[in-house]
Amino acid sequence: LLTLSKGLVHWQSLVLGGISGGFGPIVNNPLDVVKTRMQKQVIKPGKPVKYTGIAQSIMMIAKEEGTLALWKGTTPRLMR
Repeated sequence: LLTLSKGLVHWQSLVLGGISGGFGPIVNNPLDVVKTRMQKQVIKPGKPVKYTGIAQSIMMIAKEEGTLALWKGTTPRLMR
């Protein structure tokens, strides 16, 4: 199916494009979840914040909600 002179068949380009397009959201989603949670937390004077940094936030989310919570919202991003 793959020849050096012709390149990829159309369906191969479609499949490879879909796979490579899906890797970005899947790999980036945990950091997006952490960023969103850190931005949305309410900071009250005199009280410690829940999320203080990236590593601490990842550990806290995974501990409290399970590791898969870091991939919340992946499906809508993949459907775009």
